[in-house]
Amino acid sequence: MNNLTPTQSLLLSRLARKGDAKARKAVAAGEHEVADFTVTVKGGRLTIGDDEPYTPTVSIPLLATLTVALHRAGFQRDGIASIIIDAATEAINTDRKVGGEIADLLDYVEEEVKALQSRLSAGLPEKVRAGKVKAEGAIK
Repeated sequence: MNNLTPTQSLLLSRLARKGDAKARKAVAAGEHEVADFTVTVKGGRLTIGDDEPYTPTVSIPLLATLTVALHRAGFQRDGIASIIIDAATEAINTDRKVGGEIADLLDYVEEEVKALQSRLSAGLPEKVRAGKVKAEGAIK
């Protein structure tokens, strides 16, 4: 990859990433020796979006926040913890996402989460993230 331009390298990495999940399922656990191989990319298109500001709510430690909320929930603490554990258990047993299972149990969760994110992000400084990359093409 030393002889690729940055644009070629980015296109190749994005195209390869698209097939990653399917390929991972097809390869068994363990160590695999891989012989040298050549890759041909049949042209393509790379679209880079503008950098954009965002509020880094993902920087909020959710487990620590939940722990503080449960600690301050008083007599409701055990009931809340029980709902979360039941939902997580059900989701794991049915190969679903825990957040989705909790949302199914508590219809108001989505609105409450949006309201909490809004309140938490109101006082946070904005950051800038690199523009989104869209890759079109095929690895042959």
